[in-house]
Amino acid sequence: MYECGENVSLVDTLVKIGTERLGVSTSEVDDLKLHLENNVGAKDVMKEIQTGRRRYQIQGVPFFVIGAVDGETSLGQPYGFSGAQDSSTFVDIFEELAGNLA
Repeated sequence: MYECGENVSLVDTLVKIGTERLGVSTSEVDDLKLHLENNVGAKDVMKEIQTGRRRYQIQGVPFFVIGAVDGETSLGQPYGFSGAQDSSTFVDIFEELAGNLA
């Protein structure tokens, strides 16, 4: 629940991150707060979670899905793996996927 010492489960923290780091304008703050406080989009998030569980057999976090795309077109099967990974795992996958783009 904490990222860089901030409790990201709190609406005010998320709004602060949005304005300070993600470019949310002050004119958008009220809409963002309303969106977060009323769980707008929660059904869409749950739908994506269910899709991930079905498509990639996701059962825990962290879970990574990495694939190569060219515009809107997927280039081969994406890689899916769970658990903390050594950086070399990502490098190996990125290098293999880069080979698919060549």
